[in-house]
Amino acid sequence: MARLTKRAWVAFFIGFTAQAIGGELCALQDTLPETNRPNIILINLDDADVAMLTPESMALHFPHLNRFATEGLRLSNLHVTTPLCGPSRAALFVAKYAHRTGIKTNDPFVDRSNGNGGGMVDYGENGFHQNDVSNWMKSAGYRTMMVGKYLHGDTVDIVPEGWDDFYSSRGANYFGTARFTNQNDPQGESRLEPVTTYRTTQEGEEVLMLIDQHIERDNQQPFFLYLAPLAPHNHTPHSPLGMVEEKYKDDWPEALMPLSPDFQEFDFSDKSTAIRDLPMIPERQVSHLGPRHRDRLLSMKSVDDFFANLLAKLETHQLIENTFIILTSDNGFSNGHHRMVGKGDAFNRSTHVPTYVIGPGVPAGETANHLLAHIDLMPTVVELGGGELPADLDGKSFAALLKDPSSIDENDWREAVLIENWETRILHAGEFNTANTALRFHDTVYVEWANGSPEFYDLSEDPYQVENQYKELEPVRKKQLTDLMRTYRKDIDTAETTLSHPFAMNDIHGKSEPLRGMAEASSGIYGVRLTVRRLRDSFYWNGQTWQQQPCFLPAKITNPGQTMTTWVYPEPPAGHSTGELFEVTAAALDGSDNWDSEPAWVIFRMDHSQPNAKFRMPETDGDKIDALRVSGTATDEDAVEHVRLVIRNESTKEYWDGKKWVKEWTTFPVAVKRSGRWKYVIPEAQGSFYVSVRAVDRSGNIQSPPVTRRFLALPDE
Repeated sequence: MARLTKRAWVAFFIGFTAQAIGGELCALQDTLPETNRPNIILINLDDADVAMLTPESMALHFPHLNRFATEGLRLSNLHVTTPLCGPSRAALFVAKYAHRTGIKTNDPFVDRSNGNGGGMVDYGENGFHQNDVSNWMKSAGYRTMMVGKYLHGDTVDIVPEGWDDFYSSRGANYFGTARFTNQNDPQGESRLEPVTTYRTTQEGEEVLMLIDQHIERDNQQPFFLYLAPLAPHNHTPHSPLGMVEEKYKDDWPEALMPLSPDFQEFDFSDKSTAIRDLPMIPERQVSHLGPRHRDRLLSMKSVDDFFANLLAKLETHQLIENTFIILTSDNGFSNGHHRMVGKGDAFNRSTHVPTYVIGPGVPAGETANHLLAHIDLMPTVVELGGGELPADLDGKSFAALLKDPSSIDENDWREAVLIENWETRILHAGEFNTANTALRFHDTVYVEWANGSPEFYDLSEDPYQVENQYKELEPVRKKQLTDLMRTYRKDIDTAETTLSHPFAMNDIHGKSEPLRGMAEASSGIYGVRLTVRRLRDSFYWNGQTWQQQPCFLPAKITNPGQTMTTWVYPEPPAGHSTGELFEVTAAALDGSDNWDSEPAWVIFRMDHSQPNAKFRMPETDGDKIDALRVSGTATDEDAVEHVRLVIRNESTKEYWDGKKWVKEWTTFPVAVKRSGRWKYVIPEAQGSFYVSVRAVDRSGNIQSPPVTRRFLALPDE
């Protein structure tokens, strides 16, 4: 490959003038000879938050990645458009908002997806394997290489046609990773790495090998490399080796997580009703946040090592002066901020991602605070490579900023970035429907929660988003924001309706649980109607009884007029027998008075079965155990709500009410983990005890008779 000197690049950039702003793409490479086109490397981290990769943090922790801060351009106001692994990556690859890709969730086959699509299967079915950045760069004459995490739900054994080299890592194990690559077979083959092989190290070695092979094969063709490490994403819980490379496991024992006003946010009274009831994280869980922060930092040490090796490899092949390297992340991360752990909301912690660019002509050590989107990255990559882009993209190349960010006023670059989330999140206090749409402006953000009231934050005055100012906005401003949201989501031109409860075919639905779902349309949602049909005789539920004629049931809408809202029908049908099947359909009405022409529908049955609780400790009557410690499991064909315990001191004939001993017979609930396990301990209790347990499912079915044990509790040593 022909290579340009730094002096040649400086001369080129001095003579270059950006021709287009605000929608037209500036052709950085059009004046270059074919063989002078740059190599381009994009490193997309997993769950890296901005605080972890500030210039100050990189100088302290990551000496090699720190070159991004000292020798590159920092893009300090770049946001992902759906802050969740799979949807973010799909949107990145095709430079479109998720409501246009259809890849809205990580896994469409679980109920937290709220009935929305996602995953690698949908990505392929929507035609993106033939029309994404890999195809655009390949058409531009580039060798295309993909190493690391591809898309969520990437269990489809195919090599997408746009990638010449495809080295996919699956799952969230840092050790013993499942792989699918075309290294030895053009059609691809699966393998499982040894349990001693550290994922980041292996992927780094593959990147260096692919660069070597490419130079040996064709010294004239430029390459585009997409590397997606797992770091600093948390590891799979059942992985015994954790997430840190062995040589770093004892480093930074005193690493402290930086605290800020949004950590364990004290006053939640101003927050949307969608999340206002989220309690503070219990102290026993807060104690794990510091070690998690340390593990996240240490996992990035291995990425830092890789980056040193990458730079050395590029120097060896004399490529460094003709290579752009972009560092970013698929989303941010909250580690106790706003009482949350994870991502998938519209807070800055989730959407704002660290982004840097190093490359020929890029000003060193400077910052551009222009409002950018993650979906702008691939249009920029393609423009740098001299390729052609489809005309219908939402992303916008910022190649002009890489020459001279001060040449364009940061307030004039873009009005807003649309942010969308569809998934329900499982937080420390249970499930919260955090689906929302948001407009991120240069230094303010407006949020419409599907399941609650709106929010507005002015980050110039409130950078940590602790003061929701929506109520203080003038009515005319509120209407402007609502109208602008509709404009940004204009492609949803007809109503779209989903069912989340019941969720899947032949789903088991709680007999007292409401029917629920979501609906969206650019013109707003103004109604949702259901039909519930009993399959054995095709009778319809009218809200009170069954009738032969079809009838519609009106659902309650959380936010009429919004482009995205949840809905609920509170009373499921009554008068049915065990195992009976029902069909439910749901259709939404949009602002143009059009009903969804393709209603969501599911066949389901009501839960009549009893749950079942068992003891693990004490195992049998007469057991002797340390302290009053009882535990067991609980199962149900639908879901166990909790177990009810009765504990009696055989000597005093008193009962434990969950807090103290009382004379009257009483029962108290104990939570059941998602694994089905439950446990209860009274540390100082000793003597002879009787205990009974009943499981209760979310339909209200109660185990009968209870399971009982009599045992001796010894002093806890």
